Amino acid sequence: MKDLIPFLRLALPRLPWFLGGLLLAVLTVVAATGLLALSGWFITASALAGAGLIIALDIYRPAGGIRALAVGRTVARYAERIVNHEAVLRHLADLRSWLFRALSPLDPGTLARFRAADLLQRLVGDIDTLDGLFLRVITPTLTAILTLLGGALFFGLLAPLTVLWVVAVLALAGLILPAVAVALGGRSGEARIQAAAQVRERTVEGVQGLAELRVFGALPRQQAALAAAERDRAEAEIRLVRWGALGDTAAMLAGLGAVWLALWLGVGWLSQDMVTAPIVVLLVLATLGLSEAVAMLPGAYQRLGQIRAAATRLLEVAHTRPALPEPAHPQRPDGEGSLTLEGIRLRHGNDAPWVLNGIDLNIQPGECVLITGPSGAGKTSLTAVALRLLAPQAGEARVGGIPVQAMTYTDLYDTVGVLSQETVLFADTIAANLRLARPEADDAALEEALFLAGLEDFIATLPQGLNTPVGEGGALVSGGQARRLALARLILKDAPVVILDEPFRGLDPATIERLRQRLTPWLSRRATLVIAHEPAMAPPCTIHYRLREGRLQEMAP
Repeated sequence: MKDLIPFLRLALPRLPWFLGGLLLAVLTVVAATGLLALSGWFITASALAGAGLIIALDIYRPAGGIRALAVGRTVARYAERIVNHEAVLRHLADLRSWLFRALSPLDPGTLARFRAADLLQRLVGDIDTLDGLFLRVITPTLTAILTLLGGALFFGLLAPLTVLWVVAVLALAGLILPAVAVALGGRSGEARIQAAAQVRERTVEGVQGLAELRVFGALPRQQAALAAAERDRAEAEIRLVRWGALGDTAAMLAGLGAVWLALWLGVGWLSQDMVTAPIVVLLVLATLGLSEAVAMLPGAYQRLGQIRAAATRLLEVAHTRPALPEPAHPQRPDGEGSLTLEGIRLRHGNDAPWVLNGIDLNIQPGECVLITGPSGAGKTSLTAVALRLLAPQAGEARVGGIPVQAMTYTDLYDTVGVLSQETVLFADTIAANLRLARPEADDAALEEALFLAGLEDFIATLPQGLNTPVGEGGALVSGGQARRLALARLILKDAPVVILDEPFRGLDPATIERLRQRLTPWLSRRATLVIAHEPAMAPPCTIHYRLREGRLQEMAP
């Protein structure tokens, strides 16, 4: 159970919510048990009074108690669902933030150990599975313990001590049945988690790579792999359902056994005039009510295998450490930006060819350097070294005269502004996406950045202007508009060092020419590195290199 302890600690900020939900769950069981027992007592006493066996019977207080318990049970159940689900949803949000914080420092090489679809499953599916830890394991367990203790006290006060054997039987069932459920359902739960992860991975990868799968004729193989993963998930689900049905049956039989024991004891006490008939009925029905608390436990602990498997997968990510950790004694760059690469050699394996083989580059403020080359030449790897996303086997990258390995990521990215090949927009407004670069920026600064990115005409046509939503991943704007919004965000950041990776990808020639004219004065005040396939797809630069076989070859400007 050590794998669950970190998640219990992470739940401490939500402890008041969980305690409130537990209290309401106990009140719900107590009210339901009291309603059942008091109703049985009242019906029996009324029948005996009608037969003349009870001379005086107060019908008002028991009737009022029955109504109060009925209303109390409904209110407590409704409130318990609201409070417990609120607590769990807040806790799951905390867990997602915790996992994202664990992922954010990981460099691309370390992050590549996990497939994108697998990370999605851990961030969504595995964290969702952990809601059962509190809703379906901890809360039912504590509810059963507290209600059985209350039942023992109630029975001990109302009837001879021998009735405590009824509580003992229920308590024993509450210990044995969960242990059996864990033993029988643990492996099936783990298998279901692994199979569900495979289903999500195969589905996401199949959708994302549908075009490639069709082109290379691999779609049937992907479909077969998805079908196999779904069969494994269904088989694990069926095994869990079978074990669950067995556990529910065992819990029902244990509860009925306790009811028969209470009835047998009650008949003996009644024959000896130790208790009255209404009290016997009350004890029997109270036992039936208490058995409901125990009946929840087998199903709860059957899920423990799934929960532990999900927790293990999450901890695997959380315990992963970056290959490029933050420096113990970080240094900060000077105010003036420069970018230097000296003797950089990089390859992605001991026997792999050199991607970068002795790269020397020095970009000072006011200089713009263009590097072109075919796909796979190593252009993106070069920028990754400059951004401390990859560690070269030899050489050193410096920003502002400070080695990037000696800088924190915060200081590095405060100094370097990057327009990567991937355009990232969030499901928010244009203004909100731009202010990711500078939260305090006013509308005038946003409009200036949009002008430099050639988007002023587009913004003028929008009824909501800067408050226009861009949709999930920029779905409500075109690819070229999304690219220029990312460029405007970079401009707004106003970093002294700028790296542009395919800045004009997806733009028409007229737009490219307009951007070249507008960006030139802005870039002239910075140290700029531009990566492109050809010079026409880049701002005007004074120095042009072509990257070939891991080396830079100077070209005519």
